[in-house]
Amino acid sequence: MGDADLYRRLDAMFFPRAVAVIGASEIPGKWGFMIITAIMSGGFQGSLYPVNPKKETIMGIKAYPTVAAIPETVDLAVITIPAAHVPQALQDCIAKGIPSVVLISSGFRETGAEGAVLEAEVTRIATAGGLTYIGPNTMGIISTHGHLTAIGVPIFPNPGALAIISQSGNLGMQIIQWAIHRGMGVGFYAGTGNEAQLKARDLLAYFGTRPEVKAVALYLEGVDNGRAFMETARAVTRTKPVVALKTGRSATGSKAAQSHSGSMAGSYATYSAMFKQAGIIQVSTPSELLNVSAALTHLPIPRSNRVGIMSLGGGWGVITADECETRGLKLPTLSPAIIEDLNRRIPPYWNRTNPIDLVGEASPELHLHTLDLLAHWDEVDAVIVLGVVGRLAITEAFITSQEKILGRVFSRELKLSVIKDQIQVENRFISEIARQQRETGKPILAVSLSEGGQTLNDTDYGTAMCLSSPEEAVTIIAYMAGYQAYLNSLITP
Repeated sequence: MGDADLYRRLDAMFFPRAVAVIGASEIPGKWGFMIITAIMSGGFQGSLYPVNPKKETIMGIKAYPTVAAIPETVDLAVITIPAAHVPQALQDCIAKGIPSVVLISSGFRETGAEGAVLEAEVTRIATAGGLTYIGPNTMGIISTHGHLTAIGVPIFPNPGALAIISQSGNLGMQIIQWAIHRGMGVGFYAGTGNEAQLKARDLLAYFGTRPEVKAVALYLEGVDNGRAFMETARAVTRTKPVVALKTGRSATGSKAAQSHSGSMAGSYATYSAMFKQAGIIQVSTPSELLNVSAALTHLPIPRSNRVGIMSLGGGWGVITADECETRGLKLPTLSPAIIEDLNRRIPPYWNRTNPIDLVGEASPELHLHTLDLLAHWDEVDAVIVLGVVGRLAITEAFITSQEKILGRVFSRELKLSVIKDQIQVENRFISEIARQQRETGKPILAVSLSEGGQTLNDTDYGTAMCLSSPEEAVTIIAYMAGYQAYLNSLITP
């Protein structure tokens, strides 16, 4: 099957005009119930056809006994019936002219030899009939740009520029939940399941062509053809960053991956070498996968590994400097011009080094000015801001403490007045981060003084990213700088 033909079928899968759910049900807990519930509540704008020979309607929608009885051309079928009935269902889809299938059903290679034989038969039928399917044993797919949520859990991310490919359905759902919680959009999700026909590399290549996608996140347990995967990845990473979390660092983890989905886990060191050669950014944890993907989706990529740091206090600056050295990032010495400028604005006992210690000065104008200095300094390619944002929670804690001390509750109007002032100060600074990013083309990462978790803040100038710890900020910049170094190596004679 040629790339153009495959991509046409994948277009039908991720941008369908009509979807059939084979095995649709109204019984809670059944996959046919969960899938059709998610599709309906997810705002699918095309035609939806439940297929169930025992029901006249499903969820208030007319049901059909077979796909052949559906009056319209169908782009995608989602199959949830028992494994033994899947071969006939695929033959019915082929006869109907359905080009793509999401095969939710389990009971194939992951169950042993008998299931593997059935899986091979299903794949033979699909390939011979010119049908492309994802799975079996998959949680499903999401296409926010196609208004389709065909997964077993009713979670609905906002549209975004990140594509997620996961060989674990449960972990994939958790990553999407985290993305929603942190304000991050997701363009596409594909749970690949057993990858009997459609491979992770096929989806990587496809998402690499989609204009909606700026970055791709991968959760991999194994691949069956390392050379083909690496060639695909090399082609994609030339234009779009790819972030991968590979399991199986330990012998126990490798064995678990094989038993989970039948993946060829292979040597972790071999995969790491392959990722490096292909320009894939390899991370170590799910939180890193999400943090780095979010940054690559929303922030500019640093031109090199030089970092400027400003900190509300000295301790965080020292910790961050240590982390930078560990991760191979450089902290240039402050220029005489910057030192002279800040000498006029900061008490004389400030440190005059990078990281810049603002010695607890709370002046919003000082914070904005220092940010401007660092962002426009030619000697750095990225900026980390420590402790300037996140003071709202501390302001609220002071109000509560004062109420306890005075033995009375302040008026709602007074509380709102104090909190409103702090919100305005922080919103102004966050907006300035986004403006400086757009103006300079440098990523600027803020580490919150009190709030936990990575959040994305939309402003009139773009997105600003806030994190919960210095090491998160350093890690993100290190990975991004490493990717830029890879891109530079492609054009170096």
